[in-house]
Amino acid sequence: MANSPMKLSVVEILEPMHEQGWIRSIDLALAKYLEQLAGPDEEILVLFGALVSHQLGRGHPCLDLHGLLYDPETTLALPPEHASALAREDCMRPAMLVCLYFRDYGSIPMRSKLLQVLPEDPAAPIGSSNSPLVLAPNGRLYLRRYWNYELSIKNDLRQRMRQQPSVDSAALKQVLDELFGPLTAADEYSWQRLACALAMRSCFTIVTGGPGTGKTYTVVRLLATLQRLREQQQPLRIRLAAPTGKAAARMSEAISTELNNLNCSDGLKAEITTEAVTLHRLLGSLPQQRGFKHNHSHPLAADVLIIDEASMVDIEMMAAVVDALPAHARLILLGDKDQLASVEAGAVLGQLCREAEHGHYSDATANWLNETSEQPLPMDKMDPQGEQWPYLQHTAMFHVSRRFDPNKGIGKLANEVNQQQVGWLNDWMYGQEQATAQQQQLDNIDLLVVETARAPAFKELVLEGLSGLSELLQQRPAPSATDVEFDDWARIVLTQLGQFQLLAATRVGEWGLQGLNEQVIRWLHGDLEHVDGWFYGRPVMITQNDYSMNLRNGDMGIVLQRRPDEPLRVVFWGADQRIRWIVPSRLSFVETAYAMTIHKSQGSEFAHTVVVLPDRDMPVLSKELLYTGITRGKTRVSLVCANPWVIIQAVKRKISRSGGL
Repeated sequence: MANSPMKLSVVEILEPMHEQGWIRSIDLALAKYLEQLAGPDEEILVLFGALVSHQLGRGHPCLDLHGLLYDPETTLALPPEHASALAREDCMRPAMLVCLYFRDYGSIPMRSKLLQVLPEDPAAPIGSSNSPLVLAPNGRLYLRRYWNYELSIKNDLRQRMRQQPSVDSAALKQVLDELFGPLTAADEYSWQRLACALAMRSCFTIVTGGPGTGKTYTVVRLLATLQRLREQQQPLRIRLAAPTGKAAARMSEAISTELNNLNCSDGLKAEITTEAVTLHRLLGSLPQQRGFKHNHSHPLAADVLIIDEASMVDIEMMAAVVDALPAHARLILLGDKDQLASVEAGAVLGQLCREAEHGHYSDATANWLNETSEQPLPMDKMDPQGEQWPYLQHTAMFHVSRRFDPNKGIGKLANEVNQQQVGWLNDWMYGQEQATAQQQQLDNIDLLVVETARAPAFKELVLEGLSGLSELLQQRPAPSATDVEFDDWARIVLTQLGQFQLLAATRVGEWGLQGLNEQVIRWLHGDLEHVDGWFYGRPVMITQNDYSMNLRNGDMGIVLQRRPDEPLRVVFWGADQRIRWIVPSRLSFVETAYAMTIHKSQGSEFAHTVVVLPDRDMPVLSKELLYTGITRGKTRVSLVCANPWVIIQAVKRKISRSGGL
């Protein structure tokens, strides 16, 4: 820089950071707007505005001023990994930038039209203000809109937790015995039964746990319990929703399947809905607007709302949900708190469930559960100071997976990654003598270390995984076959499509989504002419909800052709296992899906999952990302990387999003 930094304004310092891709255009634009409003000694607030906006782009609803003061580069993740050496010299590093403006809290102008400082006492009145920035206790700095989101969620959940509907303990015990079976002395502790009882205590409940731990099993029985014990004559109005179309479809399928296993009358089953929709459709999206049709003034017609895959719900969407949900209605969140958080800002489920694995149940909660479910809580889940964890008094966490054995294979690897245990991973991946026993325990886990994504060993793994699909594509029925026979063949092809899946940690680069899809097309078709075109056998994913076609974000399909004289069609699952043949020109939001990102795979499962990591460490790599990728596999998981050290670094890194929920 030609001039001394002290002679430059905040905006002049931020402009090179924007030019080099360190911050976004919207971050710089906000700084320019605040600069017009700032007084002579308020440049620090201009800087804060840009940095809060930058953190929003990274998924944080607020800026942690403690972290900014003592470790600015880690807090802001700047300089970014992709920044060149020249860019690093051209831009001011965060440590220097912070030193210029934020030496201590005394440098913050507490009386400014740009900033509202909230009282330390939560009981003290907040007062009214329209300032763009809000400073909350513990050094959390918000843009006002996101502070309002968080405040509305906290106020709403607090009110729902206080609502304690009257429950007949004897009647509840009888219903639980009917739905779960009567307790015997030989029974193991049933967290599913406990969760059902806990949900009757208030109008807010969280049920969390990993894949196969019984969340759907429990929620179906919870719905039956609510209908059986309702006080009103008419059946409860139950709504089911999920963040994405694919998650909603899987929720509908899972609840329908489990409902068939429920031990109750057909009349009661008929009162339990199985239709799930996306949250956007539930609330009623409005064109060209952030708001929704349903809000506080026009609430949903619902007595119970259950949201699946709640880890994917961001803070703005959750605020819209509680705003639209009637005050009397029950809100039940289902999800895996250890999975990746939402793509947008916030980690609502993760924050509400923090420390759920330790229980922290109060005496009052324990007494309620003992009276209503006849099961005393384990002592290691009790906490004399449990009231300090208000959300956990309404949370049930399941620990035992019926899908994975925790002592071997996918279950063991997922647990070790989740607990950030790296010692044995290091031995296993680097071939130490101690790894022999570990390898026996990881009987359905493969590790493939290759220098490039073009390596013959990786090619062999991929082509072997896709061989079943390739064979089915070659076994197309004869042109004389009936449409019914072609539908039967398409069902088999779509089923095979879910048997093998490449999962990428990133979108760009040789090891990312784009590079992997291009590489597989080269191997299968010999060139890249097909990359952006339609070709026979192309697997595709819908990337945005398309209500006109009744297709959801995340839906998977494949390009097939019935007869030589007919055009190509894209085949998708329809209702009741029916087959839909759609002309490609009618699809607007679609991409090739030999590989998909781990983020996009949430809510899905595949027989054999191949998790591909980049050749160098990146901030996006975390134990949550790796855990999510590993648990997408049902019977086999392959880890592919150029350097096992990247896996170790990912396990060591834990996502921690700022927020005050």
